[in-house]
Amino acid sequence: MAKNAPLTEDEAQELFSELDDSGVIDPLLAHRRVRGGDAAKAGDEARREDVQVGLNLRRARRAKVDPLSEQDPSGSKAGEAISRTAILCIVGVLLFVVGMQIVYGVSRRLNTANLSECADYETVTNAMQSGVEWGNGFTQFPEQFTVDEADERTGVVEVSVVDTQSKNELELLSNSQIQASALSTNALLNEKINRVVYKVYALTDDKGNFAHDQLFGFVPATGTRRAMLTFVWTKEKSANTTYIDWNLKIIGMNDKLTDKIQTQVNSVSSLTDDTQVKQSQIDEETVERQMEHMLHGREIFRGGAAEKKPSDVLPQSSE
Repeated sequence: MAKNAPLTEDEAQELFSELDDSGVIDPLLAHRRVRGGDAAKAGDEARREDVQVGLNLRRARRAKVDPLSEQDPSGSKAGEAISRTAILCIVGVLLFVVGMQIVYGVSRRLNTANLSECADYETVTNAMQSGVEWGNGFTQFPEQFTVDEADERTGVVEVSVVDTQSKNELELLSNSQIQASALSTNALLNEKINRVVYKVYALTDDKGNFAHDQLFGFVPATGTRRAMLTFVWTKEKSANTTYIDWNLKIIGMNDKLTDKIQTQVNSVSSLTDDTQVKQSQIDEETVERQMEHMLHGREIFRGGAAEKKPSDVLPQSSE
């Protein structure tokens, strides 16, 4: 059997030019080789150049995948677009929230009534609706209120509110006192106002329990209106000094209401300890200190094991 003649260098190069980088025959390159045939032997050099150009073009178009690269091998920019959009959305939301807070703060300060300059029916009503400045913030008032009197000629500001937020007498006293103090302080700074009356009412059910709003105020409270407390703030100028005395009087703190508030204070003060010390506790502590002193021996100066035992100092029972 005759052996085939070995391939020449050009034939071997042309044969292996059909393989791509992965070692698999590329149909495109193989088609180019078959299409040339033996009739194109005169143009071997041109065909080799064409094959080499094709390989270079395919290698240039084939992207090299770097496992450590953050870029998408397919060349897609969808990930960068999503990240950029998410960052823009977060920044936009933050700017919107901050902007709304600034606008709300400025708007509230512009709409807040200043009773120290003018205290009439309109300004007091505005103060009860939008609140007044108190400390570093604002103090809100109950939604149900009436302005009974607001006149700089008489020097009196009198309002009535219905508290539907407090759940018991203790909360009503705490909330109402803060509200009355804020309104009175703002109004008494007016030179023409000398008296501020803040009346507090509550809604009660058939058993006398407080009725309050539920579900964040969506379900309003219903019940019988009942007068609870009245805060009277007055301002007096002393004839002998330049000081101005402010006085507070709370009307409605009877014994029954005081007992309820005291009971509610004790119920929430669970950490309060009994400060009353009994004589038996003092005697036990004295005996314990004496026994500890009697157990001391020379070991407290020299160190080592204790020389005395508790049985040595305990009193012996007589048989």
